[in-house]
Amino acid sequence: MKWIITILTIMLLVTACTTETATEPEIIEEEVEVSEGYELIEMRFVDEIFDPNTIEVSKGTSVRLQFMNGNTFTFSLPDYGIAERVNGNHFIEFVADKEGVFDFECIDCNKATTGVLRVI
Repeated sequence: MKWIITILTIMLLVTACTTETATEPEIIEEEVEVSEGYELIEMRFVDEIFDPNTIEVSKGTSVRLQFMNGNTFTFSLPDYGIAERVNGNHFIEFVADKEGVFDFECIDCNKATTGVLRVI
């Protein structure tokens, strides 16, 4: 009789140790890079005003300016050698490799339309 109780006790212990317990699913947080390593800046041009009209980035940053509205105009950032006709969903990419404050503008607009790029 002692052997039967001992065997049942061992079986109970083995069964209790091998029973799987429900665990909460593991949450994996992934860091998603926006626009393949570029700092994405959405630019709007409303009533001949840039929005944002001041952009600040760190030196060495790859910048992607994405123009969000349908107006066609020539965007110019002379210190970076950029002068390009843009419209909605058009983008311009460049590396902010010079520190300082640089003006950008619409060179074919009716009134002087400017903004500032600050590279720190």
